[in-house]
Amino acid sequence: MTIATVPGSSPLATISLAGRFLQAALCLLVLLSASASAADDLTLWHSYRGAERSAFEQRIEDFNRSQSAVQVRALAVPFGGFADKLSAALPRGQGPDLFVFAHDRLGGWASAGHTIAPIDRYVSERLLRRFPANLLDAMTFAGELYGLPFAFKSPALIMNADLLQSPPASTDELVAQALRHTDRAAGRFGLAYSYTEPFFHGALMNSFGSGPFDRGGNLNLDSAANIASLRMLARWARQDRILPEDPNSTLVTDLFNQGRAAMVISGPWMLGEISPQVNYRVAPLPVNSESGKPLSPWVAVEGLFLSPWTQHPQQAVVLMDFLTSRASAEIMATQGGQLPANISAFEHPSVATNHVAMAFRAQLEHAVPIPNLPAMTLLWLPLENALKKVVKGVAQPEAEMRQLQRRLSADLARLERSRTRGETPAQMPLWLWSLPLVLVLLAAWIWARYRRRLMAGWQANRTAYLYILPAMLGMLILVFFPLFYGLLLSFTDTTVFNEHAPMWSRFIGLDNYAAILGDFHLWRGQGSERSLDFDNFYWTLLVTIIWTASNVILALGLAMVLALALDRPIVGCSAFRLILILPWAIPNYITALVWKGMFHPQFGVINQGLQVLGLAPVAWFDSIGASFLTGLVTNVWLSIPFMMVVILGGLQSIPRELYEVARVEGAGRWFQFRAITLPLLKPVLIPAVILSVVWTFNMFNVIYLVSDGAPAGANDILITKAFRIGFEKYQYAYAAAYSMVILALLFGYALWQTRVSRTLEAAR
Repeated sequence: MTIATVPGSSPLATISLAGRFLQAALCLLVLLSASASAADDLTLWHSYRGAERSAFEQRIEDFNRSQSAVQVRALAVPFGGFADKLSAALPRGQGPDLFVFAHDRLGGWASAGHTIAPIDRYVSERLLRRFPANLLDAMTFAGELYGLPFAFKSPALIMNADLLQSPPASTDELVAQALRHTDRAAGRFGLAYSYTEPFFHGALMNSFGSGPFDRGGNLNLDSAANIASLRMLARWARQDRILPEDPNSTLVTDLFNQGRAAMVISGPWMLGEISPQVNYRVAPLPVNSESGKPLSPWVAVEGLFLSPWTQHPQQAVVLMDFLTSRASAEIMATQGGQLPANISAFEHPSVATNHVAMAFRAQLEHAVPIPNLPAMTLLWLPLENALKKVVKGVAQPEAEMRQLQRRLSADLARLERSRTRGETPAQMPLWLWSLPLVLVLLAAWIWARYRRRLMAGWQANRTAYLYILPAMLGMLILVFFPLFYGLLLSFTDTTVFNEHAPMWSRFIGLDNYAAILGDFHLWRGQGSERSLDFDNFYWTLLVTIIWTASNVILALGLAMVLALALDRPIVGCSAFRLILILPWAIPNYITALVWKGMFHPQFGVINQGLQVLGLAPVAWFDSIGASFLTGLVTNVWLSIPFMMVVILGGLQSIPRELYEVARVEGAGRWFQFRAITLPLLKPVLIPAVILSVVWTFNMFNVIYLVSDGAPAGANDILITKAFRIGFEKYQYAYAAAYSMVILALLFGYALWQTRVSRTLEAAR
């Protein structure tokens, strides 16, 4: 909205007191009218793109034209940062009046409070009759309705119509048809989908039982039904071998487009990526032959949610009513390509004759909304790791699910304690009230004691201080303040459930550090289920030390060999230097992704090369040693150019006369290297080794992107473990304490390395 302004008079003109008062009054009236107009606006956030965005924003314009009581402003927010923006803005009374988002975060937002508001009081039974019961369940938490369903997306069976004439009616028939179209030597598979992702495995889990939670909402991962679902998946992957290894959405799409996958399980998001040359058909998933129930995939429901801070809740619900009406649903279906939650839109002739839309509509009858419980956010990645271990044969379904049940129950109990602490009213402790006074008194004491010295230093170096002031402010804001805040956070019990409670109510002292440093239990489970605890701090520390030492030693050794070779006047020396520096010029995350693809167990170029040589392919991410090697090779590849350039610069600074004298005296090359090259390279090597150790110790990209800590987090280093604790388990304070421990370790290493360097300098 453009706010009008009243132009002021020229500064040279003589303005009377009455004229100034009139001008101020006019400005005040204009601002008040603008504020009142802005208050009548509703802001709506969404993340639609392309045809969906055009159709959606067209309906917003239609609503604005249909009435004048309130005007709606739609803002398209990039999907990647949408959830974080909502979580940051809404609890502080900012952000939109209403927004469109998936329902799976509903429970966490409702439990945390001050993020979304229930709408039961504003909606009528007539409005709710538009939607199927399972979609309304997705919008309900703790007996209250928090939004209206707008669209849904669920997986279904997508078949190559040139290979299959009719969809399978049962999982036995599915396996039989898949076996006929599987030729692993030729890279052909009867069925392909991202089966290690819990979202897709939900179809099997729900067809055997109630999924990861029982009817009362309690975690029930180790139930007989869930174990049976893992057994069926392991049989498909290891016994029937109808599934590709290590699948992902890109691989599934490529296999289907190349005619090398007869059937895939995916959702409407894949349809736009299917090649026009592929004749495909969509059908609901078959019946589970073992349970007699249909495969019931998770359905993600996009809903319209209300901010608790909106000034016009009734007008916002009127907008929800308009956007979920049959007319809007038909436009979103026909023009935006959506699957609308208002199922009456499927009666529209253009939709009713669309076999793809009607197949997803039929699948909705047996789809189950993703549980919107707060615990669900903790489940995705641990369950994915469990699925990977089972299908690789490194874990048994029963033992793995029991261990996962125990581990997640402990994490949930920790989060529940933090929520209880955040909900309990607490007064700010006396020590926290007195902290500012102590800091002021400390500053006054320093000023009184060192005032003359400080003033003399300021007067003598005033210009220098002014020059470095911007850098000092930048360091204060960008380095020291986050560091100080992270330190304070590490003494609290901050999690996703209580992050907006006052910090003093979350204070727990040194408990986080005691839990990290006092975790001496390296094994978990009992009897036959006993296994290494890869979440243990000391295991992760050991892996980090081995990772750092092996990388630095290999990179330094290979870089030394290359630098010595390039230090000689050979033909094409400049070209070789350029080629060897290229890995350093390419962004390391791109290099990491390239190496990850090269290490793919079935389609990677490394395994294909081994097969050409007559060797068996290696499952690179199934064992601790092989997975560690993938990260080691990638990081050494990235580290060699830096070390080589540093060493080459040091070699070129060594006087050639020293080598000539040594040769005259009859010294061999090895003696020259030990007596001349290595000692004179120490001033260059020591800083390079220090930097390399620090960089490698915190090399997040390579570990996270190449091996992802596989198997099951065994190869995580400290920095990736801290990331998982903070952003996968949502234990922010525990992750902050982990980060402080990492900082202390690196600080200790820096002090030790400085002392060693001084000793070496003194020896010279």
